[in-house]
Amino acid sequence: MTILKECSRRSMFWIILVLGLLCVAVDLGFLYLLNVATVKIVTLAGPYADDPGIGRLLHQAGVTLDLLRLYFIPASAVVFLVFGMALWLMLRFSFARLLKKTEALPEAAKKGKKAEKTARPSVEDKQERERREKRFFLHLLSVLQREGRLIDFFAENLDDYDDEQIGAAVRTVHENSRKGLEKYLKTEAVVSEAEDEEIVIPPDFDPNAIKLTGNVAGDPPFKGTVRHRGWRAGKLELPILSPIRDPLIIAPAEVEIL
Repeated sequence: MTILKECSRRSMFWIILVLGLLCVAVDLGFLYLLNVATVKIVTLAGPYADDPGIGRLLHQAGVTLDLLRLYFIPASAVVFLVFGMALWLMLRFSFARLLKKTEALPEAAKKGKKAEKTARPSVEDKQERERREKRFFLHLLSVLQREGRLIDFFAENLDDYDDEQIGAAVRTVHENSRKGLEKYLKTEAVVSEAEDEEIVIPPDFDPNAIKLTGNVAGDPPFKGTVRHRGWRAGKLELPILSPIRDPLIIAPAEVEIL
């Protein structure tokens, strides 16, 4: 706004100066022409001065010239003033639009840089979130391996063992893995009904929580039999992962020094 005011003052000064000089020049030229016209009329009418008709014409011409001398200068000043004000307003409007454009360019550039800065963290946050999810998944496997040797059990070739040996191993793996899992996660059933009991599915059921199988037709409510109660996380405690440890290491190798 300070720049706009300064430009407006300067433009008004130069407009008044230029138009004032032009108005003075026009007035002086017009007065000179009136004087020349008066002298010409008097010179031409001199031999006919005694004629009453010529005298009346000379009188009317003199009155007209006097009126022109009296009103032309103020009228010309008003015309130039109005023209100057109109020119000044147009220049002010042009300056205002130009300043808005020049101010909008840096602002747009700042917004673009800001959007770019905000876009970068969003991508980085997404990548960091994906890395954290992978680390939590591998950490869960690490807990199951540490507590119940679950990965060792999966990696073992069971063809070399009979059913009794496998059953004993499964019991140990099951008990220890359950204890390790309960440190961070406590599960509960999705539905309260027991398996093989009848259940009524309401119209507003969550399809992510209840999976319908069998003869599904029409609109709910549905009546069916529970084949699996489902599982949901009742308690979830996320561990604090070390930023130093390699997240890809599920379980470290154990070496006994002799």
